[in-house]
Amino acid sequence: MSEKEGGFTLVEIIVSCAIVVILMGALYRVFLGSSSAWQKGESRTRMYQNARIILDLMSREIKASFISRGDPHLIFKGNESLLTFVSASNTPNTTGEYDLRKIEYSLSQERLRRRIGTHLDSFSGGATAMIGERVLNLTFSYWDQDQWQGFWDSTRGTPDNADDSLPEAVKITISTQDEKAHEPPLILSTVVYLPLRG
Repeated sequence: MSEKEGGFTLVEIIVSCAIVVILMGALYRVFLGSSSAWQKGESRTRMYQNARIILDLMSREIKASFISRGDPHLIFKGNESLLTFVSASNTPNTTGEYDLRKIEYSLSQERLRRRIGTHLDSFSGGATAMIGERVLNLTFSYWDQDQWQGFWDSTRGTPDNADDSLPEAVKITISTQDEKAHEPPLILSTVVYLPLRG
């Protein structure tokens, strides 16, 4: 056997296996990193979409709010964490039919609640629904003349209705968190301009 037979030595096979293992490990780490980045991006996108849906719903209803100097039940009252107002809203399961509803937004145990009353003097005949989970903070501010205020009362605390008014705008700020609290909180804000003043 003077001629060498074609083949690989044991050392060559071990070296090539080691190189393949190193390459596979590197590819696995790249895959894990991109998968993690994808999940973070997806989680962030979901947080953003949920917050925008909440802000859009609240904006539409606040924009449709109004008061009447002749009716003490048509109010717009709020502080930094709670807002109660009367709004014209679509009657469920009907097309083109609107009615007056008393609406209240509040935050309780990271759940944003929307309470609706069909009787303007109370919240009877209505329902409470959760419109957002993992909402860490909800803040309302009210624009009047040249400054933001943390409180608004359309009746201005007077028994007569002569000075009742709506704010020029309402600023809503919410802070949300992802399901597993891996991402930093997302803070979104919008300003709702009220078309009519009382």
